[in-house]
Formats: sequence, structure tokens, C-alpha cells
Amino acid sequence: MDFKAIVQLCVKQKASDIHLGEGHEPYLRVDGVLRSVAHPPLDSKDLRETFTAVAGSERLARILEERRGVDFSYQPLPEVRFRVVAYFERERLHITMRAIPIRVPTMEDLELPEVIRTIANFPRGLVLVTGMTGSGKSTTQAAMLDHVNRTYPRCIITIEDPIEYVHSNQKCSVSQREVGHDVQNFADGLVQAMRQDPDVIQIGEMRDPETMKVALHAAETGHLVLSTLHTTNATHTIERIIANFPETEHDLIRDMLATNLRAAIGQRLVRRASGKGRIAALEIMVCNSAVQKMIRENQIFEVGAVIKGREMGMQTYDQALADLVNAGKTADDEALRHCDDEFAYKRAVKGVKSTGDRGGIIAGF
Repeated sequence: MDFKAIVQLCVKQKASDIHLGEGHEPYLRVDGVLRSVAHPPLDSKDLRETFTAVAGSERLARILEERRGVDFSYQPLPEVRFRVVAYFERERLHITMRAIPIRVPTMEDLELPEVIRTIANFPRGLVLVTGMTGSGKSTTQAAMLDHVNRTYPRCIITIEDPIEYVHSNQKCSVSQREVGHDVQNFADGLVQAMRQDPDVIQIGEMRDPETMKVALHAAETGHLVLSTLHTTNATHTIERIIANFPETEHDLIRDMLATNLRAAIGQRLVRRASGKGRIAALEIMVCNSAVQKMIRENQIFEVGAVIKGREMGMQTYDQALADLVNAGKTADDEALRHCDDEFAYKRAVKGVKSTGDRGGIIAGF
């Protein structure tokens, strides 16, 4: 297999992912669509040689064999890094590689709403970026950190698995730690980070109750904590966190969330109307007094109504999609594919845009 040529093709086409599996040709995900590469089917030797080339260490090979899967970073070219996931499927090795540009994107690059800058400016509290796999959570979070890095003299500590975007010191002192290399797990890294005089802590993902509780405590003690969750909307995000704890702790966790959760940003990527690239449609919940009261009183199902009011820059997915259509940034039929409530979406749309060419490159994400 000409692995170097596949990587170069990925960069040339600005693909977001490379998929390599035994028994079939390589695939690239371009603009959200999986496309096969004209190449003979790969065999086990191709996959093993590729893993050895990208892993570059016996430690990762040992983890792969023991745990049947491993995540790590790989940089084959100056202009791109990859987040690599190697795993077994029916005893056959598969490798997925997510492309991460070297240059950290700005909020302007991603065309994020101004309220995201306001949220990034919060001095303390918990801010969550949520969405499904591949929705651009890490990219949005990186842009928020970049804004802080260029604006304030603060200490930023990130705990990631693996490190994705690399932040150089601007106005901030930035320390990036990788799970498995620099720290045992997210929870341990977070506890250690709180002893390192941080102002801002980024946790790659809150995967377990221990990490969630320590993150809430870090926010409670005066730090700005950024993290991600694989949830579909703000209501689901709050419910997921609470459900991770025993029922006897639910009142405590609701109180901690009401006090310390500052915002939840949900994200979906939609195709641009031009057909060249994708843009984020954001659900934005800011924890004002009404949301805090609903969380404390376990009336979480009512949070959506507050978001619809658009106070403090809040917006639903349907409102965000309508705004993108009205601005000519995405097409009506594309927005319909991603909306939650078709009637609410259509009510917010002022005009209908036709779908452009679906080919092209990924812009920003």
C-alpha cells in the first residue's frame, strides 16, 4: 500500500478522515461523505506495516494487543496531524485517522456566533461543547481556547486523549497533557491540574462520574472548565450528567450543575450552500436564573422553552439552521435534514435556498 500517497491525497482533498481496513480499498471522508480511493484492497500485511509506521513505539503496539484498540497522535507532514484509532474487527486490524490542521482555527474562521466569544470570556464555571462524533466539537473548543490564549494573561492546562490541536503560548501559558503519556486518566489529570495554578482547564471528554464530579468541583473553586460530551442537545446533556450518578446523589449533582454550569453548546455540521465545505449549526444554552431554577427543581424538560426565547444569545438548533438558510450559508433541504422540529424550523425561515453542488472540500472543520 502506498500509504504516503493516501495521506497526501487526504491533504489535497482536505478530507476529514482516512479509513483503512483489511479486505477493502481505502476510504476518505470528504465534506462529510465517505468516498473510496482507487486502490487495490488492503491485506493484513498492509495494515500491520501502516500501524508500525504511524505508531512508532512498542508501547502502543502492546496496548493495541492487550486492549484490542489504541488512540494516539501522528504527524506525517508539517501541515497536518492525525488522531489515529487502531482497533480489531473480527480479528482484523482497522485504522481510522482524523485529520487535524496544524493551524488552530479562529472563531472568525469557523463563523461562530458572537455569543461564543462571550462564553469563552467567562472567568469561571463549566462550559460544555456537545454533539455526535465528527460534529466538530474539538475544533470549536480549540477556537475558544485560542481566543482566551490571544486575549488574556492566563494559565491554560489541557488534558486530552490524545492531544489534538497544539496551542503555542500567546498571552497565556499553555500546558497540554496527554492521557497515557503524561497522566493516567482524565480524573487524575484534572485533580493534578487544580494544583498547578490554572485559570482555564480543558478536559478532552467527561467520560465517567469521577471526572464529571471533579470538573464541577474545579468550576466551583473558580476555574473556567471546558469539556465535551456526546449528547444531542442541552436537555440531554444535563440529564446525561445527572444519570451518571446514583439516585441518592441526584439532588447534589443538580445543585452543583445549577451553580456551576455556565453554558452548553450543541453542534451539528451542515453542508454550505456553495457545496464547498461545512458550517456549524449551534444550539446555545446559557445558564441564566431561569435555567438554574429549572435544573435545581428537576424541571429540565422546560429548558428548551427558555432557549427558544433567544435571551442572552441563546438559540435552538432549528433557529440556528433557519439563520444559516436566511443568510444564504446553507440550503433549505440540507437544514431540513438536520432540524429537530420541521414546523418550528420552517416558521423561522424567511426564504428557501436551493441546494448547490455537494462536492468540494471541508472548510474549517
